[in-house]
Amino acid sequence: MPRADHSPSGGAQLLDRAIILLDLVADGGVEGLSLKELTACSGLNTATCHRILNTLVGHKLLARDDKKRRYRLGARMAIYGLRAARGPGLISRCEVALTRLRRRTGDTTHLMTRFNHDSVCLDRRDGECIVPTLTGSIGGAVPVGVGPGSIAMLAFLDEDEQDYIIRANLQRYASYRDLTEDKVRQLISDTRRRRYAVDIGELIPGIAGIGMPIMTPGEKPGAALSFTFLCAKLAPGVVEHYAALLKEEIDAIVGQ
Repeated sequence: MPRADHSPSGGAQLLDRAIILLDLVADGGVEGLSLKELTACSGLNTATCHRILNTLVGHKLLARDDKKRRYRLGARMAIYGLRAARGPGLISRCEVALTRLRRRTGDTTHLMTRFNHDSVCLDRRDGECIVPTLTGSIGGAVPVGVGPGSIAMLAFLDEDEQDYIIRANLQRYASYRDLTEDKVRQLISDTRRRRYAVDIGELIPGIAGIGMPIMTPGEKPGAALSFTFLCAKLAPGVVEHYAALLKEEIDAIVGQ
């Protein structure tokens, strides 16, 4: 990796330095790199390095683990990577499913993916009634363990990986309504039993959600399809019906 010892001017210099830091973090693995390590590897002084890192974190290009004081790639990098490979990639494979699910129910549908400790919205179709969602628009992210799409993926990982993610996100869960470690573990258990995740107004009052992992045989779940809709629409059999629709579309996606 070249050090930041060339001297272009103004914005070009700043962009060069930001790219150097992004490349270093990308090569740093899942644990990421500390400010000290990034300063040493980049050749930048501490103040400049810290300022650029804060800007990249603000734009979700990097994520900062405040407890370990380390930087790793952020949720937006996953979006860019997947959009660059849109042709044969996951987004393309799921476009028809999202549109069909939305048309059949009138409700908001999402494609979620797991990126490090975050669950990122890759694509969505808004329903007839615009409802608040945890991730907001495409590119929005929540900690893995928050929301049905996220839980649907977490529930079918190996227990060691579940524990690692829960520990990493534990402090972040406190920002969400009534979400604790015990609650997340109960949601995992419930989801494994029924094969899909459900939230009936627990995270956002009045808003329900159902999520199901996209699982290819022999692989870990890295994505999920989900619904978000008004709790007022719930009636006997609705949850089961929506789950059946998700399964139908996921079976078709996996079979492509």
